[in-house]
Amino acid sequence: MAVPLTVPVLGTTPLAETNPKPAGRESVASILVRSKTQLIEDWLRRTKGTRELNHLELSDEQRTGHLPKLVDDIVTRLAKASIPTTDGDAIASPAAVEHGNLRRTQGYSSAMLIHESRILQVTIFGTLHQNLATLDFRLLLPDVMTIADEVDSQLTQTMESFTNGGSKSAKARLVKPKG
Repeated sequence: MAVPLTVPVLGTTPLAETNPKPAGRESVASILVRSKTQLIEDWLRRTKGTRELNHLELSDEQRTGHLPKLVDDIVTRLAKASIPTTDGDAIASPAAVEHGNLRRTQGYSSAMLIHESRILQVTIFGTLHQNLATLDFRLLLPDVMTIADEVDSQLTQTMESFTNGGSKSAKARLVKPKG
């Protein structure tokens, strides 16, 4: 006998909220928290192996000092548990603003910042792939959308502080439009 398919209707509770999380499964956010140290090590390895990023003489700490807070910001955003619908969904990231200011003083180019951001997304998705056995798939796609949106928002804030010298506050750029 076939089991009827339940299709969520706009304005109703998503299926993931009505069904309990399967035993032994982890959310994307908890995987990122648990794997943060390894994720940062993987990101560092990738950046050191990237021709566009490895020509500056920087210590590992100078390369990765911003990452723990950026990952924390992503985890915070994932906790909102909503699919990104507007630019106003992004959170202000003082760490991203400081990252742009720091990279400017370290001699980075705009292209280098974009490479770093791309590598962060690839590394996060690689971390999730390495944890497929424990991943709770019910919210995977919305969480991937949120991660991509948040990393892009962080890059925007980084680029603005990089090019403007941090003259604007991150919060002012993230105010939701009226209407």
